[in-house]
Parts: sequence; C-alpha cells; structure tokens
Amino acid sequence: MKLKMILCVGLGLGLLAGCASDGGEKVPVAAAQGDSATNSLATEKEEKICKVRAITGSRFKQKTCMTQEEWDRMAYETRKMLDEDTRSKPTNY
Repeated sequence: MKLKMILCVGLGLGLLAGCASDGGEKVPVAAAQGDSATNSLATEKEEKICKVRAITGSRFKQKTCMTQEEWDRMAYETRKMLDEDTRSKPTNY
C-alpha cells in the first residue's frame, strides 16, 4: 500500500515537472550589428510581424513572429490544405 502511494506521488510529480518546463523554445538573439545602411534595408524588407494566437486545448496563448511573406505563405498553405481536405472526401463511406 505504501509502495503504491509512493509510486503515485512520484508519477504525479514527474508529470507536474514536465508541465512546468518552458518547452525548450529559445528566441534567437539579434545578429551582430554591421553597416547601419545594410541593417536598415534588411529590417525594412524583413520586418517581423508578431501575432498572439489562441492554442486549441490550452488556456495559454502563443506569440508568433514572422515576416509578411511568411504570414502570406502560411495563410496560402492553410487554405490549400483545407480546400484539399474538403474536396477529397469519399462519397460512399
């Protein structure tokens, strides 16, 4: 009985420790600064746009930062996937 209780407590603590971890997601540090003209051109072309998105099944939200080109590509891929999924359903199942 005591062994079963110790095992359950250990398992519970292990699960809680896994939930409390940060997930290992690291935010990259900005690159070393070079020529200011080059940096200003690069930031104008590749300006990051950050959006906060709700995650299904979680109370927490996720901040995602991408360039406008990456957001457009993600929207296109999402529309394409949904379009393919809704059109490829078998009719006799």
